[in-house]
Amino acid sequence: MTSLDAVLDQLTASYPELSPQLKQAAKFALDMPAEIAINSMRSVAATAGVGPSTMLRLAKKLGFPSYDAFRLPFQQAMRSGGGSFADRAEWLRSLGRGAREGNVLGSMAEAGISNVETVFQTADPDSLVRAADLLRQARKSFAFCAGALRPFAEYFHAVCRLVLPNAVLVGSVEGAPIDDLVAAGPQDALLTISCDPYAEATVRGVDFAVSRGVPLIAITDSRASPIAQNADELIIVPTASPQFFPSQVAVVAMIETLIALIVLRSDASTVERIQEIERLRIAEGVYWRPQRD
Repeated sequence: MTSLDAVLDQLTASYPELSPQLKQAAKFALDMPAEIAINSMRSVAATAGVGPSTMLRLAKKLGFPSYDAFRLPFQQAMRSGGGSFADRAEWLRSLGRGAREGNVLGSMAEAGISNVETVFQTADPDSLVRAADLLRQARKSFAFCAGALRPFAEYFHAVCRLVLPNAVLVGSVEGAPIDDLVAAGPQDALLTISCDPYAEATVRGVDFAVSRGVPLIAITDSRASPIAQNADELIIVPTASPQFFPSQVAVVAMIETLIALIVLRSDASTVERIQEIERLRIAEGVYWRPQRD
């Protein structure tokens, strides 16, 4: 019996070669597997913006005799996972009552909590551990993303350099990652983050690093993302938001989880290094402290 993971892997591998219509259908299946499980072929097709015949062609392209056979692994995965998240607390429901601002607050809270729940429920623990080990054991651990997401690479680098002395923040000049990656190779590792709309500079930088054999850890919002295809370890983060901008709370959650795993799987000298740096920072007055009378 075909598992959902096998179907998603097959969709991901075949995605670059699909026609535009099939790509649209495949991206919907990759991003919204619960919708495939719950809704009819016609309903899914309408939501995905394609015709029902396109969904059927996608199923047959993957080797399934019918759409129902394609849909079955999605349904089985939902049943085995319980079908839904735990009920929200009463305070979350009450946020949406009343003024317009309350509605915004409630919908933002719902989206943020749902995204974090989803990413921790669906993330592969073994993949996260492998990603942490790639970064921990690398000759140099590069962090890179361009555009609005660049602060996430900066955050990862700022924290991780306490643990990984060879951590490198790529692209001190915006859009020019090649200078930092020109000497990178298979002994190194690259962590990159990109969500729709995908920054061209990020995609170019990733392609350059991959061409040089650098192992890639990709945090992105879809298996159809342009940085997903060549990822050694792929971490899918939901970014659903009721506002015009995508939510990034799940991205931060996965960055912090990777850092925690890197520390957990390091030896005692890593903890000693963190303690020593903290001691020196305090001694040098790096941290603000209230004046004492």
